[in-house]
Amino acid sequence: MNTLINKHNLAYRLQQLLILVLHLILLKWMMYALNNSGKYTTTEVMFHFTGMAIYGALLIRGCAWWAKRRYLKETGKTSL
Repeated sequence: MNTLINKHNLAYRLQQLLILVLHLILLKWMMYALNNSGKYTTTEVMFHFTGMAIYGALLIRGCAWWAKRRYLKETGKTSL
């Protein structure tokens, strides 16, 4: 019987949990910036959104690299 978490997929589930937590942090930052943008200057708001864009881009790139690395490791290939 396949369960959601077992000894064969524990590392994969931990990877998914980490990615979920990182995305939730980004979402919380977005909500904070949107809720408080009326209190900040335009420059401060631009810095927040620039930071979120960089964080999001690094998150997407990092997740793609991690998934590719995991796929190559599981299939035994050296490159795609």
